[in-house]
Amino acid sequence: MMISFLLGKQIAAMLLMVFMGFAIVRMKLLSVQDSRVLSAVSLYIVGPCMMLDAFQLDCTPERVHGLLLSAGAAAFALGLGIVLNFLIRRPLALDPVEQTSALYSNSGNLIIPIVVYVFGQEWVLYTSGFLIMQTVLFWTHCSTVLQKNAKISILRILTNVNMLAVFAGAVMFVLGLRLPEVPAMAVHAVGVMIGPLCMIVTGMLIGSMDFARFRQYRKLPLIVALRLLFYPLVTLVAFRLSGMSGWVENGETIIMISFFAASAPVASSITQMAHIYGRNAEYASVINVVSTLLCVFSMPVLAWMFQW
Repeated sequence: MMISFLLGKQIAAMLLMVFMGFAIVRMKLLSVQDSRVLSAVSLYIVGPCMMLDAFQLDCTPERVHGLLLSAGAAAFALGLGIVLNFLIRRPLALDPVEQTSALYSNSGNLIIPIVVYVFGQEWVLYTSGFLIMQTVLFWTHCSTVLQKNAKISILRILTNVNMLAVFAGAVMFVLGLRLPEVPAMAVHAVGVMIGPLCMIVTGMLIGSMDFARFRQYRKLPLIVALRLLFYPLVTLVAFRLSGMSGWVENGETIIMISFFAASAPVASSITQMAHIYGRNAEYASVINVVSTLLCVFSMPVLAWMFQW
């Protein structure tokens, strides 16, 4: 119950950050076009710094086992989600934007600051398993669904700046290397900006929207329910039946972090990909915004169910 309470407080605080972004657009201090610059800063600078900083820890057998469990749990949850997606897409007549929005979560921008607040900075390391797996699937499965005649580019996956940061951090972690003091201070200071920056960008997107248009997307409640309730609940049952939490020391907490990642609202990257591949980017943005607003209610309840 305490974790649910802390989680609710942190999400509520992040919604206030969303309101800040909303306010500066409504007051015409900035425009929605300015949010693209902030998004680029978040994607290409803040995110990589955050992941590099997460690996600035001593390499111990317990942490290595925890990382392997984190990656295994992520592969299990995402693989299960892809199978479910395949089974329900035709009966529910889901288009590519709806399929990918229901499946992929905001497992980095939202979850990392929550993990820092609820568990502490040292636990951010265990978010990397989900992030790595989902980044790979973004540029393979997700891009294939969203574009026609898609070709998977292994080089594009491996050279993604966030993946490079994870690989560099992992190598330093295994070899026991640390950044020098001054670069480490800079990387940490930039990395901790991830939560506020992404929430402000989300608020700016909300501030630019005509809320009357929400009504034209009739399957919006269904897609949000799939992302915030259906997929997380199936994942929760699967995690419990697997017994994965008992495989390593602190396994319960590591699996909970993976479950948080699986329970997060729609990944903001879906909007960017939809725009690039000529899909309905406005619809993707609407789904992202609504799921982000409603996760303040869904995630604390799901956290309580996990501990029950």
